[in-house]
Amino acid sequence: MLRSLLALCLILTAGVLLSQQVSAAKQQPNILWIIAEDMSQDQFCYGNSLVHTPNIDRLAAQGMRYTNMFTVAGVCAPSRSAIAVGMYQNSIGAMHMRYSDELKPELPGEVKTVSHILRDNGYQTFGNGKDDYMFSIDGPSFEMNDLDDLHPDQPFFAKINSHYTHRIFKRDSLHPIDPQDVSLPPYYPDVKPLRDDWAAYLENVQLLDREVGALLDTLAAKGLLEQTIFFFLSDHGSPTLRGKYWLYDSGTRIPFIVHIPSSINLPEGFKPGTVDNELHASIDISATTLALAGVPVPQWMEGRPFLGDQTTASREYVFGAADRIGGVYFKSRSVRSSQYRLIKNFNNGRSIWENSTEYRKARLPYYNVIKILDNYNKLSGTEKLLVEPMPLYELYDIRSDPYETKNLAYDPDYAKVRSELEQVLHSWINEIDDKAFYPDSEEVQEHFIRYRTSNQEQYREERLESYNQIKNQLIKEGKI
Repeated sequence: MLRSLLALCLILTAGVLLSQQVSAAKQQPNILWIIAEDMSQDQFCYGNSLVHTPNIDRLAAQGMRYTNMFTVAGVCAPSRSAIAVGMYQNSIGAMHMRYSDELKPELPGEVKTVSHILRDNGYQTFGNGKDDYMFSIDGPSFEMNDLDDLHPDQPFFAKINSHYTHRIFKRDSLHPIDPQDVSLPPYYPDVKPLRDDWAAYLENVQLLDREVGALLDTLAAKGLLEQTIFFFLSDHGSPTLRGKYWLYDSGTRIPFIVHIPSSINLPEGFKPGTVDNELHASIDISATTLALAGVPVPQWMEGRPFLGDQTTASREYVFGAADRIGGVYFKSRSVRSSQYRLIKNFNNGRSIWENSTEYRKARLPYYNVIKILDNYNKLSGTEKLLVEPMPLYELYDIRSDPYETKNLAYDPDYAKVRSELEQVLHSWINEIDDKAFYPDSEEVQEHFIRYRTSNQEQYREERLESYNQIKNQLIKEGKI
């Protein structure tokens, strides 16, 4: 009898503990990242009146919209690698774009992806679309890839990627954008091929928005909408010349929106319907995700939570890095404050146009437009920035020069600003033990040499065909 009572007590105790665990699990919110590709702050809620983005705008109106979120790299795989672990890509040796699989470094020490950390803390993990990390990991990044496989009594962490805004562009027949209405950055020549391309990019922002709307409808139908925290972001800036790959705002400043439904206890720092203008780095996204899930942020993580009870002091500076991309070796570093950006190009002397992959020279009209107009001596003013040799230092006053066209690095009046930012930049390089300043192995060097050589052959005919097509368009326009 005593044994029976003891056994019953043990069963009841286990049942209570299990019930408490399930209850605690239910109290943890679902967290969903919606990640776009190659997209800057070109949504209606960010001030672009040409685009129709009602679903993204609704998330922003009901949530928090961040104006100064910066990726730590201007290209997808290094940027995604950094976001996934909450560490700078050049801190973990995942800075090049892109290694072959056998050359990818392993994550150092205790470092894990945010999905693995959350899985270890009771979360289901769901991933749809590419991971594209520049480090090697054992096994899949996520447990499942179908929403129907999620268990209703366990919180989930999910990452859903959209292919829209990444080339090759599709067209939006529902809300077409007139290329004549497009406002190009001042360093581009005002020609039809570039207006057409920019309009196509903006139409893809609209297609992305409709995809976001469909996702929200699906979650609502499954009863998950009111239980889920949304992060909306892009992996880096726009897919244009001097955008993607580069460390200017055009390549690193991204849209970032956090939406938390009223049914979830609002965390510290979250104010629905407001705008946050503080500086944030993309590595902070993983740290904040852990904080909102109630999971301690690991000491090794370089990201800083900006919401929840683990929130740290706001950033005074954000940093960025560009290294090997295809056959191009940038080796550039940047530091940005609320007013200034300093870029140090360690491998300088070549122009922005020259520092481009063969793929982009073949597929993006900007490259052949610039090449042709430069050959005919038709570039003027800030357009020449694209073909002039890159200096060692670039310094821009973002407040007065948002397109970063006037380099103040060699202006005596800004010597103090440059000196202070350079000290900050070098301190950061030393602090994170920047792996790009160690010699690459012979295997890595040979890999990228072969990469460039094979790409030259692969895209030679396509590049020539594009050159002739654009030349004819410029002749028709009377530009040459």
